[in-house]
Amino acid sequence: MRIAIISDLKGWTWAGCEELWVALAESALHAGHKVAVFLSRGAIPAHKIQPLQEIGLELSLAGGGARIAGIVQNRVSWRLGSLVAQALPSFVGLQKFAPDVTFINGGEALPLTEFLSGLKRSGAMNSPYVIVCHCSYLFGRPIDRSTQKAIARYYQGAQRVLFVARRTHKETEHLLAAKLARVSIVRNPVNLDGMSPVAMPTGRTVRIASLGRLAIASKAHDILLAALGSPQFRDRDWMLSIYGDGPHLRQLKVLSEYYQIAERVAFKGYSNDVRAIWAENHLLALPSRVESAPLTLVEAMLCGRPSVVNDVGGVREWTSEPETGFISQGTDIESFVAALERAWSARADWVSIGERAREKALQMIDPDPGGTVLKILEEVAAECRAGA
Repeated sequence: MRIAIISDLKGWTWAGCEELWVALAESALHAGHKVAVFLSRGAIPAHKIQPLQEIGLELSLAGGGARIAGIVQNRVSWRLGSLVAQALPSFVGLQKFAPDVTFINGGEALPLTEFLSGLKRSGAMNSPYVIVCHCSYLFGRPIDRSTQKAIARYYQGAQRVLFVARRTHKETEHLLAAKLARVSIVRNPVNLDGMSPVAMPTGRTVRIASLGRLAIASKAHDILLAALGSPQFRDRDWMLSIYGDGPHLRQLKVLSEYYQIAERVAFKGYSNDVRAIWAENHLLALPSRVESAPLTLVEAMLCGRPSVVNDVGGVREWTSEPETGFISQGTDIESFVAALERAWSARADWVSIGERAREKALQMIDPDPGGTVLKILEEVAAECRAGA
């Protein structure tokens, strides 16, 4: 079988929503299928793609055709990702590859008009395709009715539509004002080199970690800084470590100064060693305004950590209060302060809460998400052959 993978990510060289297509590509290549990946940008981290190329993956980058150009040896900054985002996706070579089925990795429920135009120009929707949607952006950009209908047709033309959270499925139908058929829920891979619990660090100081790219509109680290800078938290014994990079680092540093907590906030940059992060921290703070099934939450749970999270996306599918974490009722500062206060009051129970969180996550994760999606694609290809 010939499988094409298309990702709509632009403006970043990598995001957590792409781990699933990587897992799919690896499973498919090991199963003997031909796989080609077509990306809407001109750069990608080498450590993500080179192992797949070594076992037969074909790669096409925006502006580079079928050439393996723009691959970098180190993690590319968000600035370079923003520059290459200006190129419109063309997916050159898709028709020549002639896939039996195409897997379209969608970061947002409402793809940009230029992405849909690129799909049409490449003929991607003229053959069987499967969509995975990672996030609904429920209150994102407005769209007119004709665009809404066009996006609905894009979904309705798919042989399967996959979501990583049930809430994202329902919110997408709400955005489209249309019901979707042939829907399944799938899980993302986790970025852990082992599944054993991580012991809580010692010491009296409460160590809080927040993981995610520094993009205020979605990850909302500003809410967390405001909460910890509030009168009730400012003088308590805590340290905050923020892991990630992005366009709003300077603004977040300014906010930490404004709330007079800069000496207790450490901007750690990007780290791929999740277990090492949780060896040093007690509590996950996830103040996001936008999420679907956040990997940072799942990974923290697997390491045995409680969390304070905003009620967005599929968070409630993973977390329940007070069993496995603490849920802010809104996405405003006051709601997050209240949830953080409930967590602080229960800190004597964090070990047992973390243990329950770990048990919950172990029940819910898919040990082979790439294989699960591959099976769906194989079923789609078989159905299309039978109906031809």
